Amino acid sequence: MLIDWITAYVSLETIGQEHWEKLRLLTERVIRFKPSDTSHDADDCYFLIDRDTVVYETAAWESVRSDSHQIAFRVGSDALWIQGSPARVCGSGDAVFGEGAAAALDLSGCVHRMAAFVSQKLAIPLFFEDKDWHVTRIDLTGNLLLDSVDDVREALRILRNCEGGRYRVSQQAGDTVYWSHCSRLRSGKAYAKGPHIRHQLKQENYTGRMYTLDEQALLDRLLRLELKLGAQWIRERAGVPWFRLNKQDLTDEWESYFFRMIGAADMHTNDDVKERILAAAKTEGRGKAAYLCFLFIQEHGWERAKSEYPHNTWYRHLRVIRDAGLGDADIAAGKVVPLRRRIIECQNVQSWPHLFQLAA
Repeated sequence: MLIDWITAYVSLETIGQEHWEKLRLLTERVIRFKPSDTSHDADDCYFLIDRDTVVYETAAWESVRSDSHQIAFRVGSDALWIQGSPARVCGSGDAVFGEGAAAALDLSGCVHRMAAFVSQKLAIPLFFEDKDWHVTRIDLTGNLLLDSVDDVREALRILRNCEGGRYRVSQQAGDTVYWSHCSRLRSGKAYAKGPHIRHQLKQENYTGRMYTLDEQALLDRLLRLELKLGAQWIRERAGVPWFRLNKQDLTDEWESYFFRMIGAADMHTNDDVKERILAAAKTEGRGKAAYLCFLFIQEHGWERAKSEYPHNTWYRHLRVIRDAGLGDADIAAGKVVPLRRRIIECQNVQSWPHLFQLAA
């Protein structure tokens, strides 16, 4: 797995006024003002903005680049913000599996590496303690190896239909599926990594690691699953300050989100499903009722079934069905989806050597 994105900020008080003034001179400003209260030449469309007419002012994000690395920063009214992929400033800039702190799921190490990169490029000291930084977004990424790019696209087709519960397909674009992409709590994303890398490599301003043709061929077989933990999750659900979230905490959160979608048991037929549901229930009666609920979903769909059952009964049945090993993709489809067997049999690829080993 990989920490693929971090957004963080440090306050004006921590940075100090002397360095703050220098930082404000390094970024472009975006200003909203009242043109009716300004003097201007209609021919030149040139406005002389009186500070009293400014409604608000903010700073634009600026990219800090090197030959292979890139992070963005923004100077707000009371804080310096940094954001980007820590994988792009750790080691060679590999954004597939990452290196260093990004690959180790070391949040503190990622923030300090990003800050050190910005500090070096801007000649501003940004070496502060963990508690001085405030993290508002963390993206966690896993790569699952399938048999071919066609299998990856088939998996994406199935995932597009995974709705209900905490999964709401909110946007689809090409080889990408998004769930709850505007949520400040958690959101998900799935896409084919091979086409994505090729698109990046064609960009004139691309500064990341270059990938060989052999590597690109293997990337075609990767299903990329990204979980975004937003500001609300970090503030209300993490349970500890961001810098105390360890590798296991982050891995558990990623697996909880995606494996609940996919499911955890190997099943093929409705008889397999029935047997597992009956075994998962505390009583035979509850098991039969949960299985009938599953069949109702199969016949009429998730939303219709949810509307027909009393609230408590619905969620009691869902609990039994999930305990049986069915994922939300299965429940939404009302059947065991073909994706299940491929995902269960594949592995979360951890590195380039691991990928070449599994693909051999």
